[in-house]
Amino acid sequence: MFQVSYSSWLPHSIDGGGVLAEISRRDRKRERTREQIVTAARALFLAQGFENTTVLQIARTADVAVQTVFNHAPSKEALFFLGRVPYALEMPQLPPAEVEEDPADVLVRHLTERTLGYLHSLEDPDNLAMAGQIDSSPVLASYERTILAETEQGLTATIAEQLPDVDAPWAAALLLATTRTHAHAHRRALVPGVPACEALSRVQQELPGHLRAVLAVCTPAGLAVR
Repeated sequence: MFQVSYSSWLPHSIDGGGVLAEISRRDRKRERTREQIVTAARALFLAQGFENTTVLQIARTADVAVQTVFNHAPSKEALFFLGRVPYALEMPQLPPAEVEEDPADVLVRHLTERTLGYLHSLEDPDNLAMAGQIDSSPVLASYERTILAETEQGLTATIAEQLPDVDAPWAAALLLATTRTHAHAHRRALVPGVPACEALSRVQQELPGHLRAVLAVCTPAGLAVR
């Protein structure tokens, strides 16, 4: 069989590691710059609030140019959320099934775990302060809805693939609305400092049942009475 030796046509500098090493250095430098910007932004948002913080202040604190900030985030709102919404990005990505789990069980487990993971993250005072700023800022609340709309699109595609008998757009919208209802109620309880251990336990107990009810409504039999 004819075989190609990749090293025979790669440029010598790549074959020797020069170009690859340079790319790696650039990637590391970019990541360090990103961390500087994110650290500076979060400190300023925490100290001054989102509305009172400017991109120029963030750039100066991070010791970078304003354009460098925008190279990492297209807006101040995007920078506020940068790296802080993994739960939303992970929602459409179902994990492998456990023993005797069907796709519906995997979906319910996954959405419950992601929601509880987010709520547990609010035990960090910085994350809790972030949540408070979102609830008090129409601009941030609107941007959060944009993130969740993208999550809904991804979840719709996942449901259509994994649960073909379910009305995917309806299910995705209602499932995420259910998780948001639980999450926002818990978040609003935490922000003013109300003890919410019992509330978190209640979310863990009640959310899976509510999610399964949504899936039942979005199956052909449930849709017939819609």
